Amino acid sequence: MPVRTKIEISPAIARRIASLDDLARIFFPDNRNHQRAFIAVWLEIKYAQNQFLASSTNITSRYDLSPRTLEVVRAKLKKLGLIKRISHFNPSHGYHSGWTFSPRFRSCISSLSHAISRTTDMADNQVEERKDKDSINYV
Repeated sequence: MPVRTKIEISPAIARRIASLDDLARIFFPDNRNHQRAFIAVWLEIKYAQNQFLASSTNITSRYDLSPRTLEVVRAKLKKLGLIKRISHFNPSHGYHSGWTFSPRFRSCISSLSHAISRTTDMADNQVEERKDKDSINYV
């Protein structure tokens, strides 16, 4: 059986999300090491002072993870918009570099939800209806 790396979520799976390990299985299917690294990074940021993790070097020894696994997971989380890198040029964290949660993923999911709501609502006028029907010509 091939290893899945693509994030796939259905409404049934989304309704059953209850904890951090459920999120780990969604973001990192079929890879327990990446799931453990995800949870480790998440917990370290969540419980760091001001949710700002200045250094992630002790995560590998504390949770028995390889540096490469931690780097792969951190890169995927950054690409998804779940965490963000703070530069030492940023005054909001006292000119210290580190990692923190990013609002991008949350706002992306919210925007997606609103877009689906808007596009499924019945058009009030014929102009909107025509625009909706013409959208097939633009893909």
